[in-house]
Amino acid sequence: MSPTSSRREGHQEARFHRAFRGLALIALLATVTALAVYALQGPRLRQAAIDVVRAIDAPAVSLRLESDRPVAPVTPDQIQVIPETPVSVSVSDALVTVVFETALRYDTDYEVIISDVEGATRPSRSTWRHTFTTPAGSVTYLDRGSSGQADRILEVGVAGEPPRELYQATGIDLFVPIGSTFVTVGPGPFGGSQMNLVQPVTDDVQRLVTPEETRIDTVFTPAVGTTVLFTATSLSDDGPFDRTLFRVDTAGPPRAEPVRGLDGEPLRVTKAFAVPGSDSVVAWVDDIRVVQIDLRSGLVLPLAEEAQELWGVSGGGGQVVLVDIGGSVAIDIENLEEQRLQPGTLGTRDVFEGQLHVLADGRRVQTVVVGNERGTDFTSLVVLDDGQGRSQALYRTPGDVGSIGRFVVSPNDQYVAIETTPDRSTVTEDGREVEPRPQSVTTVIIDIDSGELVRSVEGFWPVW
Repeated sequence: MSPTSSRREGHQEARFHRAFRGLALIALLATVTALAVYALQGPRLRQAAIDVVRAIDAPAVSLRLESDRPVAPVTPDQIQVIPETPVSVSVSDALVTVVFETALRYDTDYEVIISDVEGATRPSRSTWRHTFTTPAGSVTYLDRGSSGQADRILEVGVAGEPPRELYQATGIDLFVPIGSTFVTVGPGPFGGSQMNLVQPVTDDVQRLVTPEETRIDTVFTPAVGTTVLFTATSLSDDGPFDRTLFRVDTAGPPRAEPVRGLDGEPLRVTKAFAVPGSDSVVAWVDDIRVVQIDLRSGLVLPLAEEAQELWGVSGGGGQVVLVDIGGSVAIDIENLEEQRLQPGTLGTRDVFEGQLHVLADGRRVQTVVVGNERGTDFTSLVVLDDGQGRSQALYRTPGDVGSIGRFVVSPNDQYVAIETTPDRSTVTEDGREVEPRPQSVTTVIIDIDSGELVRSVEGFWPVW
């Protein structure tokens, strides 16, 4: 090899090393710069998750936000929710959990903004934003057919499309949805009632084993789980059952078992209601006591001893609403603190109270009756009571010639579904033994805040 070639190769090697060192230095500077920017930028939001279906059905549903690093404690003052919604917050390492204290509204775009999110080890801060949309509200209800025709279970949204048929069969007295299935109650082949678990997509029907020679009075489900509860009464006067409460797990053995009280005896229940977001119910026992039943542990806790009526559980599930010798009262389920509920006046007129539901914000939806000035006739209507002594009409039948039956408030207190009869002077009953209704029964859906009638359908037994 010539000296010239050796010198040329040496120069090339030197240039290579210089270039390599330059690139390494640039990479080092880029890494340092990236780390500096990363440190200065503050924590970044990696992902967020919320169960939007549960969020419209119950309070205390969580939005979980995951950071790219551990974060310092966050307070509710740092959080803005649009539309405004009260929240609490907790932090565990890189996980921030925002808990909505009330159920969210249907079909609504939400934005959650958390300001000044600070790293646990570095003072840098950042702002997080997350958006999500809740599903639209809908009601499932029963439309009974005329003699010989099938009864239909339908679903309708609070706005938009016409009702959609989910299932039909002859002789549906009652139903409850549970997951993607329905539990239906109807007359049995040899008298009494029978209960079926039906799959509307495949039309599969499974008979649930209930006590023989009994009539099922009502059926309901807790807010969570696969359990169905019902009350049954013996067909004969000397039979063993009188509004006896039973339970059956639709995901387990299909045989119903009685629900027993602290004395070991089956509970005799006139009414019962699910507590939102839990697997417990409140029940009116022996037409006098109100108890809470924990379906997981079987524990039965007394809530009231001299109840004359049970109206249900308040929005959010914190109170049981009933009537005792002192009138309407809301009792805190946790500490048994009582809140007396005095009815508001409608204009200048006093009202006669009926069914009552307490919303999560303290307002009340109630059925009332108002007499005319001469005392010769009456008008039934549903009112919104502000809790401060003033009421305003939410719904009255056209021309005040109809009557109003039971109502069901949506889990998020946004709407109320009301059973009505358009004209009480021309009522023809449907002749059913269980939950009889006028043939003309109609369900209307009212926006509670605006008072707007958003839907009207033929049928009854609305389930949100």
